[in-house]
Amino acid sequence: MLHSRSQAHTTTTACHLRRLVNFAEPRRDDVCLDVSGSSGLASAIRPWVGELTSAAAGALPSGTFTLVVAPLGHVRGDDQVGLVHDLLRVCGGRVVLADLVRTRAGDGDRIERLRDPARSRMRTFRELLDVVERAGGRTRRMDVFTVERPIEPWLAEAHDPDRIRRELTDELDGGPPTGARPRLIGAEMWFTQSWAYFAVEPTGRPGRVRGRPRR
Repeated sequence: MLHSRSQAHTTTTACHLRRLVNFAEPRRDDVCLDVSGSSGLASAIRPWVGELTSAAAGALPSGTFTLVVAPLGHVRGDDQVGLVHDLLRVCGGRVVLADLVRTRAGDGDRIERLRDPARSRMRTFRELLDVVERAGGRTRRMDVFTVERPIEPWLAEAHDPDRIRRELTDELDGGPPTGARPRLIGAEMWFTQSWAYFAVEPTGRPGRVRGRPRR
């Protein structure tokens, strides 16, 4: 059972990273800045770019990059606007942003922050677009999708795993919705997250079309 959970988690994470790398459209001549803090993303994108630098959101290096990949989940409140503004400033090419999205299908914001108190509140799709616009950027492409994943590997580093597990079990038994949309697959509990990727560039930059449009 433990092996099955671990394998499902690894497969889900690998698919997620592959989707993000594909969306970013890395090129061999790219000078890439990774602000994800994820060794998995750095490993996934490194073979596809010419140079890769990893940095924290609060300590961006000087220089110009042709591709920047960054999450917004651990940058609080209006600091997200400042981060996107700074990323657009150091990037002469494409900025790719990733974050969880709050949807009408379920507001998992509270559960996500129970698991990780450091993450910022989950925004709606419209609110994320507004962050980009307030930072002086425009969204050229986007990808919005859901990911279903096993609960136990996700809870491995949770602040209060027992509380989260109890609330999700109560929902399965007819209790109040948590927004995590739990369900049983076999004897294991799974849940659903909604994600959005945004390919962003400064508002003042002339528009360009590369490749096929993303549906």
